[in-house]
Amino acid sequence: MRIFKRLLMIVAVLTAFASLSAGTALASDVLPASAHPHGWSLTRMTSAIALFNTSGNNAAYYPATPFQILYTGPSGFTVRPGTSFFVPLFWVDDSVPVLGTWPATHEDAISYFFDPAQLGGKGFVITVDGRSTPIRHAYLAGPVTTPPLLDCSEPASCGTHMIVLGAFMHPLTPGSHSVRIQGGVYGDDVIAVYGGPIVEDITYPVTVR
Repeated sequence: MRIFKRLLMIVAVLTAFASLSAGTALASDVLPASAHPHGWSLTRMTSAIALFNTSGNNAAYYPATPFQILYTGPSGFTVRPGTSFFVPLFWVDDSVPVLGTWPATHEDAISYFFDPAQLGGKGFVITVDGRSTPIRHAYLAGPVTTPPLLDCSEPASCGTHMIVLGAFMHPLTPGSHSVRIQGGVYGDDVIAVYGGPIVEDITYPVTVR
């Protein structure tokens, strides 16, 4: 009888641990990189935001998508309940000046973005109301082919390819929220062009009502 009770206690503890682990996974604000919310992939979003990004977030180029895109400029975002989000953390394109050797394939892009000898991307995190999710290799999309981009001084220097590190987020509950992105590129190619790393730490206030 004692052995049986001990077994029951062990099963109960393991069940509770499994439930806690499942609850933690489900509670993540950031979707897996392979997710296709509303039928959209990270690659499709990279194409959609290319002109908006390279225009300096000009509202005239804000793309029609099922998501609220979080970007610098507004003092905050107010959305309706049930709104999904897309969070671009960092992007790079092949407009002049091109950083290093532009990658031809997705596999090359991963090395290009994360290799310390190239862009050296690291430390990327999305933190929602204190809950942090590291954003790693799987969240990198591209290179995708785009229309001529807008971050150039003359047509001959305009790129037509983009890479984006970004993530989709679940809808947030009604109320006030904080979405913070952190990370940077520290690689040799970045320092050669800009004289130092490019580091970001941005917080977006989001109100759901």
